[in-house]
Amino acid sequence: MSGFEIAVKPLYLRFLREGYGKRDALYEAIRAAMLAGAVPEGARLPATRLLAASFDVSRGVAAAAYDMLHAEGYVRTAVGSGTYAAYRAPVGGLIKETADPVHPAGTENARTGKVQLSSLGRRVVAAGRRMELSLNDRVPYDLRIGQPVIADFPYDDWKRAVYAEIRRFPGRLQEDAFRAEGHEPLRSAIVRHLVTSKGIRANPEQVVVTNGSMQALALIAMLLLDPGDPAVVEDPGYPGTWTSVETAGGRLIAAKVDRRGIVPEDWPARLLFVTPSRQFPTGGVLPMERRAALLDWAARRNAVIVEDDYDSEFRWGGRPVEPLKAMDQGGCVIYIGTFSRTMLRDVRIGYAVLPDGLVEPFRRAKAWTEPHPTDLIWQRALARFMAAGAYARHLRRMQRICGTRMQRFRERLEKLPGEPFDWYPSVSGMHVYGEWRRDPGEYDAFRAACLERGVVWTDGDRYRLTPPVRRSAMFGFAHLDDRTMDAAAERMADALLRLRGRRR
Repeated sequence: MSGFEIAVKPLYLRFLREGYGKRDALYEAIRAAMLAGAVPEGARLPATRLLAASFDVSRGVAAAAYDMLHAEGYVRTAVGSGTYAAYRAPVGGLIKETADPVHPAGTENARTGKVQLSSLGRRVVAAGRRMELSLNDRVPYDLRIGQPVIADFPYDDWKRAVYAEIRRFPGRLQEDAFRAEGHEPLRSAIVRHLVTSKGIRANPEQVVVTNGSMQALALIAMLLLDPGDPAVVEDPGYPGTWTSVETAGGRLIAAKVDRRGIVPEDWPARLLFVTPSRQFPTGGVLPMERRAALLDWAARRNAVIVEDDYDSEFRWGGRPVEPLKAMDQGGCVIYIGTFSRTMLRDVRIGYAVLPDGLVEPFRRAKAWTEPHPTDLIWQRALARFMAAGAYARHLRRMQRICGTRMQRFRERLEKLPGEPFDWYPSVSGMHVYGEWRRDPGEYDAFRAACLERGVVWTDGDRYRLTPPVRRSAMFGFAHLDDRTMDAAAERMADALLRLRGRRR
């Protein structure tokens, strides 16, 4: 077997297994070997007759593969002499620098390992690991947070709004061109919704539509933090906030959280991220005196407060407490909202309500990476959906549904043998939060036993910056029917009883 065949044949067979035809597999294999340095520049390639025989293809297939390589400059031909490799790999070749011979270093799939990232690039890669979360593995009883409430969504109303905008779209191509702030009727609808539901008074010019709340968090951190600047975040809290701060080069100050939310201190910082209406992940509602204390801190420190109101729309109990933005008299609060939880998860529309002095910087920052607004069909459809009253009806209905499901689900969890969890109170949202009362090792054993029975939930450790005193768990319930709740609770109870029996 020739050196050419030793280098190329394993790659050829691998491409065949991946579904390539013989011609394309042969072309890709020879090209990959050249890129890896295994077929050096100037090497004479086998004649088409020998190539065809070695790889069990027709001579026409062999000739076609060479033609493709010649067209892209990988080989050259000399009349009466043959076909030669024309690609010069970097000195020493690259094949030793990758474990994947099909995608050698220097090609698209391995290039990251060769390029020196900037300090920003390294921060993005490091901080982005906090956001890794997958719901792809399917289980019968999935209690993880973030599950869409599909069955109860008003699809007919939404489809009417979407189809109406699709029909009108061809004549409106330039209507919102290069308006990074988003569709004006949607911004006006957001303003009307906020004043009636939350008492927040703003004008449409202060609202910028974003691709979900994460884009707003990232842009704010980028605008307000220099490398090394401190930013206060909740612990436990939302990893997306931490990622935004770290990517901007900021330094995290972990603020203590109890059952009523963040505990105010005189932090040495000028930026605070907080979830006062429903603390994430515990669900605590920040009392009025603490809200006033945060505003007082911001005034003394000349600081900015970012109020992330991620899912308080689904509120079914308790007396509503004013958002910080509604109390803000000094223009120090940025209010962030999102429709990704109240609508369908794929409708990635969020928004920021900004103080006057931040409107233009924020709009320019968004225009820098997204000069023309994305998802205009969704934006226009959502504006129509809200203007027709469908969104308000949807929220009222979901508040009733979620309140009922929450009560039923909580009753089942509180009946688990031995009361293993200390449940936090909650009057809104789509998940419940509990802390494990027993030994941490028992929690891991319980979680593994439940997984064997097809029950999973969201572990609370990933939402901690500092090591927790007690393990915690988050259980999504809004997407569950009574039968699924019963079955999940029964399996959790069975796992607890069996673990208790083993300890005896």
